[in-house]
Amino acid sequence: MSTSVHRFSQQSGPSTNLAFTTHHNITRYPFTIMDPSSLQAQINSLITFVSSHCSSGKGLGTTSSAIYDTAWLSMIQKPSNSGHFLFPQCFTYILRHQLRSTGGWVSYATPIDGILNTAAALLALKRHSLFPSHQPPTQLDELDWPLPSRISHASTALQSMLSDWDVASTDQVGFELLVTRLLLLLEESGVTGLSSFPGSATLRALHDAKLAKLPANYVYKARSTLHHSLEALTGYIDFSKVGHLKEENGSMLASPASTAAYLLGLAEKGLWDDESEGYLRGVVERERFEGECGDGDGGQKGDGGVPCAWPTETFEVTWVVTTLAEAGVKFGESWSSEGRAIRGYLERGWERDGGLFSFFPGGLVDADDTARAIMALRHLGNTKVGVEPLIRAFEAKDHFRTYEGERNPSISANCNVLTCLLMMDDPTIYSRQIVKTAKFLCQQVHTNSVREKWHINQLYWMMLLSQSFAALFDSMAANPSLEASVFQLAPELLQEQIPMTSLHVLTKVLGSQGLDGSWANGIAEVTAYGNLTLSWLSHLPWIQQLGRMHGVNFIAASIESGKAFLEAHRQDWKKGQYLWIEKVTYASPVLCEAYCLAAAVVPVPDFHFRASYSSVVDANGRHHVQLVQKSTTNVDSLFVSEGLLKGVLKAGQLISLTPLFRNLAPRLLRVAEMQACYALDFLQRKRKELGIFPETDVHATQGADEKEYMAFIPLTWTASNALGVQREATGGHGHGGLQSNYVLQEMMVLSMLNYQVDEYMETAVERDFLGFYNGSKGSLEAVRQVIDEVFDEFDPLGMGGRKRRSSIWGDADLHTPTNLKIIRSTLSRYVGHILLHPAVRGAPERVQKRLASEVKTFLLAHVRHAEDNIQFAAATSTPCTGQLNHDRQEEETGLPSPISESEPSSNPSSPEPPSKRRRLSSSASASASLQAQQPSKKIKIFTPTDSRTFYSWVRTTSADHTSCPFSFTFYTCLLSHNNGNGNNNTDNLFNKDAKTSYVAEAMVRSLASLCRMYNDYGSITRDAGEGNLNSVNFAEFHIAGGGTCSSQGLLGEEESRVKEELMWIAEYERRGLERSMGELEGLVGTEEMEKVRLFLDVTDLYGQIYVVRDIGVGAGVGAGARAGVRRG
Repeated sequence: MSTSVHRFSQQSGPSTNLAFTTHHNITRYPFTIMDPSSLQAQINSLITFVSSHCSSGKGLGTTSSAIYDTAWLSMIQKPSNSGHFLFPQCFTYILRHQLRSTGGWVSYATPIDGILNTAAALLALKRHSLFPSHQPPTQLDELDWPLPSRISHASTALQSMLSDWDVASTDQVGFELLVTRLLLLLEESGVTGLSSFPGSATLRALHDAKLAKLPANYVYKARSTLHHSLEALTGYIDFSKVGHLKEENGSMLASPASTAAYLLGLAEKGLWDDESEGYLRGVVERERFEGECGDGDGGQKGDGGVPCAWPTETFEVTWVVTTLAEAGVKFGESWSSEGRAIRGYLERGWERDGGLFSFFPGGLVDADDTARAIMALRHLGNTKVGVEPLIRAFEAKDHFRTYEGERNPSISANCNVLTCLLMMDDPTIYSRQIVKTAKFLCQQVHTNSVREKWHINQLYWMMLLSQSFAALFDSMAANPSLEASVFQLAPELLQEQIPMTSLHVLTKVLGSQGLDGSWANGIAEVTAYGNLTLSWLSHLPWIQQLGRMHGVNFIAASIESGKAFLEAHRQDWKKGQYLWIEKVTYASPVLCEAYCLAAAVVPVPDFHFRASYSSVVDANGRHHVQLVQKSTTNVDSLFVSEGLLKGVLKAGQLISLTPLFRNLAPRLLRVAEMQACYALDFLQRKRKELGIFPETDVHATQGADEKEYMAFIPLTWTASNALGVQREATGGHGHGGLQSNYVLQEMMVLSMLNYQVDEYMETAVERDFLGFYNGSKGSLEAVRQVIDEVFDEFDPLGMGGRKRRSSIWGDADLHTPTNLKIIRSTLSRYVGHILLHPAVRGAPERVQKRLASEVKTFLLAHVRHAEDNIQFAAATSTPCTGQLNHDRQEEETGLPSPISESEPSSNPSSPEPPSKRRRLSSSASASASLQAQQPSKKIKIFTPTDSRTFYSWVRTTSADHTSCPFSFTFYTCLLSHNNGNGNNNTDNLFNKDAKTSYVAEAMVRSLASLCRMYNDYGSITRDAGEGNLNSVNFAEFHIAGGGTCSSQGLLGEEESRVKEELMWIAEYERRGLERSMGELEGLVGTEEMEKVRLFLDVTDLYGQIYVVRDIGVGAGVGAGARAGVRRG
């Protein structure tokens, strides 16, 4: 494991400008604007190419050849079982591409690619081995690797692939049916050892569920997506009954493999279909194009390789036209003939299928190709086409279906639908569909539910998402009525959801850009996606505001770097990569070139000019975005207010001084700060909605401190998330790196509540209630009993089971003091929010019990900490005689001594404000008063009555008091809930095995202890002034110094010495933390560990802030910045 070690140097503090002097530099090529004439010539050539195939009638498809489909063609015999194979060149292709290193076939981009390729090819080997005299002639030296040996090696390779396959994470076209059927066919052919592998049960369940949705005669009645994968139904259906459903070109939904299976099924019955044979011959003999890959050696016409779908002309033509047009390429007079050819082709398709489209002419229609075709037609000048057929055919309850019977929605298809809707002359008519689709897209990203089914690289859907958001805001700028309608239907969509989603995407895009300006380790096509994503994001008001901050346009700089990389690698523009998903992944040189050209010509944004929006200030001083056109609504609050931004930037400056964040790219911190501003609005609203803690004069006195901590909370999460993205990019492991906004926001809420409960326990409980009774044993027991009662409410979670104790106030609750009842109800709301959270309720029961126990331990630790403070204060002050008598009486009765009823302010049930009641001498005001009255020096060494050592204290009471242990368990519930997309998910870190649970708990305990010591390191002076117990008050720190310290705090040299000791112990604890992290990564894997690391970073950050706050006083870290972080 590679661990990040963040250590403090005590020899010198950080410089005041450190936050803005470290940079994540990007290698800059000598940047020159690409030759416009050269770009124009290449664009002309591409448009001419696609238009020529629109009028030729021969079909177009530049996608790469696939071993899988080629293997199916290689098995066709005419007649059946004759040994006369119809396409011997396909079998030669299979032989040529078997890997000598493993015996299997290539996995283009995903594990399922290799499984399908190898399984189908192995089946072909077995079929051909039955006819050894019919082996195809070859110019290669395949004969030195005879078929029996090939079959043996292929079988072993397939077993290995299946053993390593994560079935649950796979989502490619019909895989559950395809793999299951291939394995059965292989078993029938004599291949053994394939029926039992780790994911076999999951695969079988998916297979059965899929078939259960299909009526018995469904496949014979009408075309469906199932006809694209008929090979999965070999042995299940009568192929002689599906011929009437084939396409005009003789194919089964343009699938070579499905069509081959259809012919195989007919041949077994002594039947044949000449049209289907003609289709397959056309695929084998299709025209090949420059840049078409998949063969490893360039691929030539008639070499035997076939793609997973053919033709794909509607798909490729519409994607080329729309991609170029949206980047600014105008289809005007210069392309009159080409434009007419493409437009005519699409208009014929519009008429033929009633305004709907497939990926090839006459195929099964889908929302994705329909939306793109409508957009292409409008770019080509046909503004009469509308979206009514699209809406009627594909609109669902909360999104748009790609096609009938779709298992999981496609985010890219919904992005294209949204952009298409916004292209209409009056998009206001479709406001409800626009809002519905935009909310669906935001929700998919918010919960990390995106499972893009048509592309393997997330920058693809991020590009389309950013484009649809840009289209929305550009359309609102041009159509005030649309803006008013959208705000009326869903104001939160524009004020929070789209900003948070787009900033989430911006973090990923900026953070994953390589030092050479590229994305995906130098893939030109993906680099084009990255550049186009940034270009579309720059249309959004808050991104424009971000681009103008700090005088550095880092978004434009990233785009320029991407353009420079593309210019330097122009030879790769026609080299498609395996990025697109079908049954197996495929590449398209035409699409690759189109995206690279679009990224090359798209303008670099200039954030000094804002064409569509202007900023205004309302009566409350808050900045708003207002459309230049007169708006009909007054809720355009889309810019972040300067005051809010200033507070978050101050927090960001302090964060950047910590070792953990010193090397975070400033541009990522800037985005995290902007995201934190929107999250802060969410937090403030959530705080009011929850209403867990009373808004009393205690909160009112917090003032600036409260604003400071509220600014810190969201930023610690957004900045740590950005750090994970940067770590992923620089580490190259390709896992984790960006946690969902759902997890971030839920943890922000918990962090806020933990701050509030910490404050509440210190004031309402420790200062006011315990202070009223001078910290008597009876009052301490009363608070502990209240905590017991709170958890008795949640007995169904397994926390009860014990007999309820009698109240010290008597059995009748009427005698319980009012303020104690308030404490009980307040803590009940707090505990209920945690234990009844949907993510917790969906966790395994043992995890729920663990969490409940840890939350209870956390609250009891507050009581124990208060008790320690009382004991510590009593040992360092001389109480008055009355106080001593009061304590003696309490010790004798075990109950709080009665207060004279002649003092109305002494009634514990009194509604008078806490500030009028007596408080503990350990409170800040009382402590300061005592110190002023007792100038004589006292040794402030804490001697626990129960013989606890510093080690046992910091590992128990102190660590529990930080909230770290239970917060981590809550975090694991969020992760498993999020991964399961809201379903009951048992894949929790504490529900795996004993080893994982033990190491995870040890890791968190080390983290909590470490952060407490960092906390105390930075709070020695404050704790001394307030009379709070600090780590350095334990006797172990004064052995060497003879136990000399004063009531005003530690003396100069002595303070330096104990702080040095405390830091040494903290770094010792860090080494233990790092070891636990390494062990845990070995148990759960890198991807899971990256998710865990986010929590570790946030928690570690709070401890580091305390240290920086202490050593940064001389470096200009202001008191306001230091006030924003509380203990625990």
